[in-house]
Amino acid sequence: MRKLISGLVLLAACHTAPPATRSTPVTSGNQIGAADPASAVRAFLAAVNQQDLQAMSSLWGGPDGLARDKLGRPELEKRELIMMCYLKHDRFDILGDAPDPTGGRVLAVRLGLGQLSQSTNFHLVRGPESRWYVESFDIQQLQQFCAKR
Repeated sequence: MRKLISGLVLLAACHTAPPATRSTPVTSGNQIGAADPASAVRAFLAAVNQQDLQAMSSLWGGPDGLARDKLGRPELEKRELIMMCYLKHDRFDILGDAPDPTGGRVLAVRLGLGQLSQSTNFHLVRGPESRWYVESFDIQQLQQFCAKR
């Protein structure tokens, strides 16, 4: 996770924000995490496309809870903006789901943006109240997406 965080901070300049594509919220009420790993990925990617930092922060975390409870707001938002750059897509498919040696799940996801198509792995963990959180994703696989901007 430290490598992901370091990489995200260094690449902050990569983001430019296009207009939001939908106005409906990804999450409702005070719900955090997701019921299962695939739902966490779907909701996280929907939040990315909606440019909804609040919804992203309700799905990004680790076994002990949300990242937003451990990071200051400026740092959290900076990292989320960088993630948006790399995860912006116009289509995606969940290709597979496998156990992670640490007890979580790894979901292989193919993202598409225009003519670009690339697969990456999302690492998910079960957190408080048995909710699932996106812990990280393999950012190196998606550098073309951010560079396209």
